[in-house]
Amino acid sequence: MKQYKKLIIKIFKLFAFGIMIWLFIYLGTRDYEADIPDNIRFANEYIDISKNNVFDYTKNEEIIQLLNNGSGIIFMGFSSNIWSHYYADYLNKAALDNDIDKIYYYDFNRDRSINNATYENIVKRLKPHIILTDTNRADLSAPTVVIVKNGSVIYYNDEVNTIRGEVQPEEYFTDYKKNYVYNEFVNAIKLYKGELE
Repeated sequence: MKQYKKLIIKIFKLFAFGIMIWLFIYLGTRDYEADIPDNIRFANEYIDISKNNVFDYTKNEEIIQLLNNGSGIIFMGFSSNIWSHYYADYLNKAALDNDIDKIYYYDFNRDRSINNATYENIVKRLKPHIILTDTNRADLSAPTVVIVKNGSVIYYNDEVNTIRGEVQPEEYFTDYKKNYVYNEFVNAIKLYKGELE
């Protein structure tokens, strides 16, 4: 009878151990961020952007496909870059005011730091538009707005990257400059939608 109890205890322990392993695997591979809608996730990262935003987190392979043969508006930046917050705000307002329901968001900070294949492919694709560094290297800068139509880049804006260091964003974005950037985004969106030629 004791052997029978020991066998049952061993089976129970193995079963409990198996359940624990399964839970570790399930919980460890679960994508918790996928449970949060992109607009909420973006507003949590960019605290000055409302939850009423159109930013859609995009996977690396989607960005490459979009740049090669797709159509869409892409915002490239990262939340630790204060200039990205300003561009995100004006771009979101321009999109909402012009019935755009999706802007692809690509946070390239990690990809750039490890210089992975995705980052290299994106830089290679956008090289004609990127301002080269002092060492003659092409690198994405945050923030950057790219509009692609049928695989052709029809709009590229990384303007603030040429003035950073000289001035802080709150000094740079005067009322005039805010309106200028907003209107530039509006015109680019209208061009994308075929409302301007």
